[in-house]
Amino acid sequence: MNRRGVLFFLLPLALLQACGDANVKNIPVEITVRRFDTDLRAAAFDTTQIPALRREYGAFLEYFSTGLIGIGHSRNPAYARLLGDFVRAPIVETAYRSVAAAFPGEAALNEALTGGFKHLSYYFPDIAVPRVYAYVSGFNEAVMLTDSVLGVGLDRFLSDTCTLYNQLDFPKYQQRNMRPARIPVMCLQAWLGSEYFPESNGEGNFLQQMIYEGKLLYVTKRCFPRLADTLVFGFTQSQLNWCAQNEATMWTYLLENQLLYINSQFTIQKFTGDAPFTAAFSPEAPGRAVNWLACRIVEAYMKRNNATFPELMARDAQTLLKEARYNP
Repeated sequence: MNRRGVLFFLLPLALLQACGDANVKNIPVEITVRRFDTDLRAAAFDTTQIPALRREYGAFLEYFSTGLIGIGHSRNPAYARLLGDFVRAPIVETAYRSVAAAFPGEAALNEALTGGFKHLSYYFPDIAVPRVYAYVSGFNEAVMLTDSVLGVGLDRFLSDTCTLYNQLDFPKYQQRNMRPARIPVMCLQAWLGSEYFPESNGEGNFLQQMIYEGKLLYVTKRCFPRLADTLVFGFTQSQLNWCAQNEATMWTYLLENQLLYINSQFTIQKFTGDAPFTAAFSPEAPGRAVNWLACRIVEAYMKRNNATFPELMARDAQTLLKEARYNP
């Protein structure tokens, strides 16, 4: 990882700072990313540190060990050996070296996450604020949640030009968002979705799921008010332009094909899930274009209704659409 990658990280993060609203700035929230990745590696080479690791990270260590890297509970007699095998695996060693080069410190990430979660706490006064742990899993999960912890896999956010991702056969459309500047967006959306899910992702009809995604995007835009839409939506500028130019066409397609109330998860996923493009719209339409459309519906709703953010998250999709009076 070269210095270009580090600079690329720092410059966009400077745009993530909280706006000048004193009410937001005074929210008593500060995110400090804990380097679980380095602590875990140290314990792998000095197994006497495993009890301290267990005390420090508790349930997160067990979830990471059993659920993500599959080596079992930390009290398993074979755990020390298995942890050593994991850390010394060539792919994991490569991941650690790449993370060390791409993330020489946490200051920029701490600042960006703090700004976003200050806004989130301002808009949702009762929301819990997570502890944030960084991990390396050999290029597995990007984000991992427990009851009180948000984990971020730094090896999934090295750079959109990282040659390792080509070698690991990550699709190009995914690589575009595997960069440090996307970490705050991914973290905030994952946490918000876990705290407010009256219409859970992966459940309900087409309208419910697209509005769920639209709510997450709308709140993200408000929590990172200076962040470019390319980073909020994970689209290129040309893809955003396509969406803006074809907003009415997309909406008409959904209505004419009577898609809003279907329950086929396969069909819904083709529109709301990550993909290189949305074939039903156009080869130029980005994957998840319908989520951009849903964000526009939520924006229309919030302009017409004096709703708080918790009220927005609780509003059912059908009522929200009706009260938005959306007409692109």
